[in-house]
Amino acid sequence: MKYAYNSKCRKSKRRAGATVLTIASLAFPISATAEPVHAPSIVITASPLARTTSELAQPVSIVEKEEISRSGAATLGNLLGAQPGVAQSSFTRGASRPIIRGLDNSRVRIQENGLAAHDVSALSEDHGVPIDPSAAERVEVIRGPAALRYGSEAIGGLVSVLNNRIPDKAPDGGFEAEAEANTTTADSGVMGRGSVDVSEGPIAVHIDAFARSADDYSTPQGTQANSAAEASGLSAGVSYLLPNGHVGVSVTQYNSDYRVPGAKAAANRIAIDLEQMRYAAAARLEDLSGFFTGLSADVGYSDYIHEEVSKVTGTIGSRFDNEEWEGRLELLHRAIGDVEGAWGIQAASRDLSAAGEGGELIAPSTSNRFAAFLFEEWKINPALRLQVSGRIERVELEGLGTTSPTLEGVTLPGQELADFGSRRSLDFTPISSAAALVFDLTDEIALGLNTQYVERAPDLLELFAKGPHEATETFEIGSPTLGKESATSFDLSLTQNTGNLSLEANLFYTSFSDFIFKQNTGFVCGEEFDTCGVEGAPGVEDELTQIAYSQSDADFHGAEFAARWSALDLADGRLGFDGRFDYVRGKLDAGGNVPRITPLRYGAGVFFENDNLFSRISFLRAENQDDVATNETRTNGYVDLRAEATYTFFLPQSDREIELGVVGTNLLDDDIRNHASFKKDDVLEPGTSTLFFIRAKL
Repeated sequence: MKYAYNSKCRKSKRRAGATVLTIASLAFPISATAEPVHAPSIVITASPLARTTSELAQPVSIVEKEEISRSGAATLGNLLGAQPGVAQSSFTRGASRPIIRGLDNSRVRIQENGLAAHDVSALSEDHGVPIDPSAAERVEVIRGPAALRYGSEAIGGLVSVLNNRIPDKAPDGGFEAEAEANTTTADSGVMGRGSVDVSEGPIAVHIDAFARSADDYSTPQGTQANSAAEASGLSAGVSYLLPNGHVGVSVTQYNSDYRVPGAKAAANRIAIDLEQMRYAAAARLEDLSGFFTGLSADVGYSDYIHEEVSKVTGTIGSRFDNEEWEGRLELLHRAIGDVEGAWGIQAASRDLSAAGEGGELIAPSTSNRFAAFLFEEWKINPALRLQVSGRIERVELEGLGTTSPTLEGVTLPGQELADFGSRRSLDFTPISSAAALVFDLTDEIALGLNTQYVERAPDLLELFAKGPHEATETFEIGSPTLGKESATSFDLSLTQNTGNLSLEANLFYTSFSDFIFKQNTGFVCGEEFDTCGVEGAPGVEDELTQIAYSQSDADFHGAEFAARWSALDLADGRLGFDGRFDYVRGKLDAGGNVPRITPLRYGAGVFFENDNLFSRISFLRAENQDDVATNETRTNGYVDLRAEATYTFFLPQSDREIELGVVGTNLLDDDIRNHASFKKDDVLEPGTSTLFFIRAKL
């Protein structure tokens, strides 16, 4: 990397556990079914109506607070990467986005309490998401398009982080507090967090804070150089509680300083210094008179900055500034016969600028979006429901693009590019619709069929990229001539979430028209356009692979399965088994595979639980990935063996509890390389590690 740009760097109930060394079971973290299912969780992300996972045709995974604590995850990618149908980019310890069914970046929306993350993580895999999992009460994942309610950037799926930063109720007794701490052995990591909820009359206040730090982590082949990470955050919120809802505001500060591993980055001790200030307001009203019976409104503004710094020279290679606001309004209408639903509007605006190498990759760009959407559910009979939804958007994008001749869809070398042209203003009108049937086969088993047609406008980088992208070692060329991308998808699901047996099985198929992807042109570049395709040109020794954003039809298909069976009574608890499987394949109609697709994975386990103890042993097997794209290398498979135990102490005559836990990961010390990671050849995942944690609810 070069560092021409210099400035001052801105630092800105699950009841389980006894002596935590008891490890007596086997299982694998599998969506909502990884926990005992006594009552399905209410899903508030996939539908504006209060629905459980078995009442929706769209596949939804839920990760509850207890599983978040046991994961010790510092990123959402790390937290969710083992869920069926979900992988992680794992570029660095501080930056790992979820990948859903082979789709990532601008096709997967990440949000907190209904509002987007407002970051630049979709621009590059080395950019972190400013949301720490430790603050979440739960995380919901919609596998497949979620664009109907949240926008075309969710054409591949949605990750929704839910927490109590804007309080929606008074704590029991007027006061609740929670504290947690953990440590990990592979990286000498430590984390601490705490939260307090208090109320007086109609006023409720929430405060939470966290801090984490980790050194370079160990792998089966030694220490992974330059893999350390630090992060901290503070949030405060206040609400006015009403008899039928609440209104409130919150402010959140997030800071992160994490290193980028890999030979070149480690030599320069590259780190990313990230900070975000986020302001949010929300209102929820229920039991309204008139046609509209409920109201849900959210508005937020964020100011985000990150700088890519060499700890050797102290210079800043790139700086990204992102200012963004977003607002949403949903109105739940009174039932019309057997039909109930909601109508809504959403608007967002973004100003993105970059300097240094970031400025070479993309010039200052803006986007403005406005959309209207609806969701309706018709209860045809007690066992059959029809769910329909629609959305129309207006997307306005402005930026500086290239003007480049093409030959059979391939961008020519840099010296034949005309110029950057003037600033371009582009408008798109994505239109999306969906229809789903949910049929209750029995009181416990539901069959769902979901079909969607979704359109997505190109994002800023796909249109206006114009230079070196050091993180992925590519020279990227966007195309302002790109059109809308569309996807027709089908999901067939079978769910059971009650009783001793819970399961979820999904088959899916998605056909993309004008799928936007990065095409390898076969040329290499240095840092400037005039070095592209010129043998022996100055700077080409850096050898950045030239890629051009292009469009082609593509098909994705796959399957997901997760099951959990509490098999028999044993001693004073239950012994059970679980298992999981997922598979996805992406192919371009023009020929070849879509790159960085997760290989087939499967796992199984056994667990034991009672009122105090939860323990399990599990394994996840990832097969070799041989279905690779052009210029992509195959990846060996691996086995991740895990064991965990938690024990919960309940304080006498109170709801207060203390939970102790121990979790061992990669117990076989296997070489784990993530095929979906740009760094897979240089960076191994952590070797054997043990997490010790304590969590107290007061």
